[in-house]
Amino acid sequence: MYSFTNDYSEGAHERIMEVMLRTNRQQTCGYGEDEVCAEARSLILKHLNHPSDIHFLVGGTQTNFTFISSVLRPHQGVISTEVGHINVHESGAVEATGHKVLVVPSKDGKMTAEAVESCIQAHYNDNSAE
Repeated sequence: MYSFTNDYSEGAHERIMEVMLRTNRQQTCGYGEDEVCAEARSLILKHLNHPSDIHFLVGGTQTNFTFISSVLRPHQGVISTEVGHINVHESGAVEATGHKVLVVPSKDGKMTAEAVESCIQAHYNDNSAE
């Protein structure tokens, strides 16, 4: 059985390990500025077929913080399971943007469409101000 608890406690696919071994001794100037990121940026731009800026972020919390704070409107929140990384491990990063993490129950860490719908209805139809 595979466990997807987190990607830090799992191994990598053999092809990924082969590439990592080939490039293990290469020194680069840093994440986002190296040749591999330049190639990735080029491939992404090619597939987007649009002149865009491509920026790489170094971690999940930083990525979630940047995305959520730029996409959600001030009154919106993000839905997570009770065991979701964004709810448990991000130490209030989402709340620091002024948004709320809305928690739904899960089975084995997976939310259902029904749980999401129930969460939306509970917060959308809040009549407590009446």
